[in-house]
Amino acid sequence: MDNAAGNFVIEDETPVKKRVNLKLDDERTNELLKKKLEVAAKRSNIKGFRPGKAPLSVIKKFYEAELLEEAAGEILNEDFKKILAEKELFVVGTPKVERRNGKEYTIHFEVMPSLKNLNLDLKIKEVKKRPITGEVIEDEINFLLERIADSEKIDDFVVINNNDRYFIKIDYITLDEEGKEVDNAKDYLISLNSNIIDKSFEAVFIGKKKGDNFEYNDKERNVTVKGVIKGMDKKILPELNAETVKNFGDFKGIDEFREYVKKNLEEYEDKRYKEAVRSQVADELVKLNPLPLPQSIVEEDALARLEDLKKQGKYKDADEKQKGDLMNMLKLMAERDLALYHLLSEISKTEDIKVAPGDFEEFYKKTAKESGLKEDDVKGFYASEEAGNNLKQALLEDKIFDFLVANKVSYL
Repeated sequence: MDNAAGNFVIEDETPVKKRVNLKLDDERTNELLKKKLEVAAKRSNIKGFRPGKAPLSVIKKFYEAELLEEAAGEILNEDFKKILAEKELFVVGTPKVERRNGKEYTIHFEVMPSLKNLNLDLKIKEVKKRPITGEVIEDEINFLLERIADSEKIDDFVVINNNDRYFIKIDYITLDEEGKEVDNAKDYLISLNSNIIDKSFEAVFIGKKKGDNFEYNDKERNVTVKGVIKGMDKKILPELNAETVKNFGDFKGIDEFREYVKKNLEEYEDKRYKEAVRSQVADELVKLNPLPLPQSIVEEDALARLEDLKKQGKYKDADEKQKGDLMNMLKLMAERDLALYHLLSEISKTEDIKVAPGDFEEFYKKTAKESGLKEDDVKGFYASEEAGNNLKQALLEDKIFDFLVANKVSYL
């Protein structure tokens, strides 16, 4: 069978797993084997013969079996590549070669799924921006003032109220739904009534004092937090004046500081709004266009995420069950992100969405203005090939999402 001439059939095992049967061509294999034996003879250093002078019969005795496998592998690889090129297939992961009998082989391989008739009828919940009112600005200013707040000792019998701000020291333990410990801490310091932690968590402390126990059912994480209040101080915020605002920058006065806070809040809200919409669009896109992904790349991506967590020192004390649960979660994350990447790439092709030189220049100017850096310095951060490619991909994804929001999204 002349594989190179196209006498083959690619069979589907799954939408992303395929196989092809190949048969070694005797003439090509023997010709390549002969060349390899000749090279081995010239390089040989066999006892009883001068270097490179051992007869071919001796070389065959020592090396023929090994070189035959090597030649067979190269012939199969050459034919396999020609098949992939002819069928315009891109292999992911490492193909597996199965020797069926004699000179017949089966190569199992994985490819990315084909995308046809993408569903871009994206329906999402409407996201509303939070109005940056005077009250919101005041809350943010108080939050900033807390950074330089003084603390005041209070009597042990004083109970916590809704109005004052506190530093509270607690010991706690977190239990999962089966009552198994997830984590714990001693002398853990939290800031209360400061718009930092969840209001429902803050509520369990209202009316309590030093020495009291508390319990909080975290429905989102499906865990229970139990603990005891070991101590608390009352926060005393400094007066807002021209001198105080200098702790946060070179401001001429309170009005300039307020404008700075307002601008930051508006920029943050714009970013939050955009990310909230984008997250819904991404989830809907993946849900409407389910993709069977090659498990080899899912596994590879999940393992890379696991290595990153290990480098951060996380989950080093996890038991086997926790490691297994973690790996399953990382695989789900990998599948979602890989599917989204593949879908966005297809949309960029079908809708002809590209990154133009002007997009880079606009990014450099905007980043320089927001960071206070020189534009050339910003460009320097993205001078390497890797950083440049990452920036290009990020800009492309921004353009794709902007296109989808403007043209394909409707609100529930």
